[in-house]
Amino acid sequence: MAEKSEVARLRSLAQLDADAVGAYDAALARIPEPLVRERLGEFRADHLRHVRELNGFIHHFGGAPVDLRPDLKGAAMKGLTAMSSMMGTEAALVAMLGNEEFSNRAYDLALRFDWSPDVRVLIERHREDERRHILWIREAVRTRPWERASAHDGSEVQA
Repeated sequence: MAEKSEVARLRSLAQLDADAVGAYDAALARIPEPLVRERLGEFRADHLRHVRELNGFIHHFGGAPVDLRPDLKGAAMKGLTAMSSMMGTEAALVAMLGNEEFSNRAYDLALRFDWSPDVRVLIERHREDERRHILWIREAVRTRPWERASAHDGSEVQA
């Protein structure tokens, strides 16, 4: 059986990912652009998988798995994302960028701990997902690809 502190750290990561799912739900509810919705939907699915995989280890080590509902921090994250998303796609992405920065830092910190090899591999894989998320969101905020996509499909009004 794992140490209680190891289970607690795994639960903390799983809760962070559960909170991220709520934030993605809030953004996806207000973003109309298919390109952005598709990518954010993929990232949401990654966070769901993270919760499931972390819960597998938590259960294996005798801990109580994390439910897929936000804690207080997650509720605040979801609320801020929902409010920001009302101001448009770019604002929603900026809110998600902040959320992903937090997730990236948490996974970086988690990798400083001594884990069993199989748990370390899982956390490293999740960290790579987080890195991919933040890189795409940063680039999307910088380049606004949804504007090019709408210009190409003729849905953008020309002046």
